[in-house]
Amino acid sequence: MNYRVQLANFEGPLDLLLFFIQRDKLNIYDIPIAIIIKEYSEYLDLMKLLNIRIAGEFIVMAAMLMQIKAKMLLPRETSSEDQLEDPRTDLVNRLLEYKQFKDSARAIWSCHEAHSQTWPRGMEISYSEQKENPSAYLKNVSLFDLLSVFKQVMDKLPKSTGLEIRHEPVNVEQQIGFIREKLRQVRRLTFRELVTAVRSRLKIIATFLAVLELLRSRELKLQQDTPFGEIILTGME
Repeated sequence: MNYRVQLANFEGPLDLLLFFIQRDKLNIYDIPIAIIIKEYSEYLDLMKLLNIRIAGEFIVMAAMLMQIKAKMLLPRETSSEDQLEDPRTDLVNRLLEYKQFKDSARAIWSCHEAHSQTWPRGMEISYSEQKENPSAYLKNVSLFDLLSVFKQVMDKLPKSTGLEIRHEPVNVEQQIGFIREKLRQVRRLTFRELVTAVRSRLKIIATFLAVLELLRSRELKLQQDTPFGEIILTGME
């Protein structure tokens, strides 16, 4: 499959780290670096597998995590004050600062959305002139939520033995049609149901890319009823 994904509002490496911390309910002041590095590397591998363009900042963060891990493995001398400083301190401060700005931006945007629903008395509203809100297509769902379900499905697939070589024609356009037909039939289904409906590894990858393409073309809307709950797909009215 010769297909490359580029998303305008792609989450950055700090978003990915916060995703791990919130999903696994980790202590942000005591980050288990070894676990985080393993998860981070696996998600980078997934993005490469899906041909998602990875910004340089993801690579820089990977190097920073490895540096922190190396420093934590070094023996500490209690006589030196510099050696007593936790190597994770700078990362924790960056995460806390980023989370603060992100929470503030979310609160401001919520106020904006609430205010946008009010209209002065007597004002005529032309629905055809209202601009679509791009955030409605990814309501409460991040790319990392999608990758998380995708990873779970891929991990459950039988491991390839390499003994059988079989050509399987797969393309993203075909899976876009498959998703459209599914939504015409049921109108609403979970992302997990969608990707498990196809059997092969290549088709699962193509289906995931098809979902991203439909989101980009605003034909599809995602939402979660609860944080880290099932991702629900619906077609646009």
